[in-house]
Amino acid sequence: MKRTKSINQEMFRKSWRSYPVAPLALAISAVFMLTGCEKSDETVAMYQNADDCSRSNPSMREQCTTTYHKALKEAEKTAPKYATREDCVAEFGDAQCTQAPAQAGMAAGSESSGSVWMPLMAGYMMGRMMGGDGFAQQPLFTSQNAASPANGKFVDATGKSYGAATAGGSTTTVPKTAMAPKPAVTHTITRGGFGETVAKHNSMQRRSATPGSRSMGG
Repeated sequence: MKRTKSINQEMFRKSWRSYPVAPLALAISAVFMLTGCEKSDETVAMYQNADDCSRSNPSMREQCTTTYHKALKEAEKTAPKYATREDCVAEFGDAQCTQAPAQAGMAAGSESSGSVWMPLMAGYMMGRMMGGDGFAQQPLFTSQNAASPANGKFVDATGKSYGAATAGGSTTTVPKTAMAPKPAVTHTITRGGFGETVAKHNSMQRRSATPGSRSMGG
């Protein structure tokens, strides 16, 4: 069954008729226009916060706010965790770290009994859920440390990069697995650990984009 059958296209035409074509509108439309990619590919939009999303999609303020707050809760569970603020700052830069909520993704009896630090959510990824019923979201992080491979980039909790951390709703095509819920982080990592993960993902993405290699985007 084609996925477009589950979308009320007339509703979308009425909703967006009075506005310029927005990045998220383009992203959602592109999902159903992809012809050269696998069925598991999804086109998503990335925003810094709910206001950023609403400016790009004036008719979708409620959806923008809802997905933003869901992404914040997801970030509490899945963001990399550090035993000290210094270790977090070394990875993500000053003013980019906050104390994790008690038990946020941490197993009972672990380091959660003391202070645990995590990066602030720098943005979120938003896309139509499979079947077209609602939206899926994923928190994104970035680093202000010039030496970090995540510097100025949107990266998810697994360390995969999705391009520049800019406002305005940039779009990208991702595998369906990119929007799937990530496992909760139940332990702290050492300084440099997350940066190494990002670097490995970057290397894999460069190899997949070289001639003769199969791109993950299609």
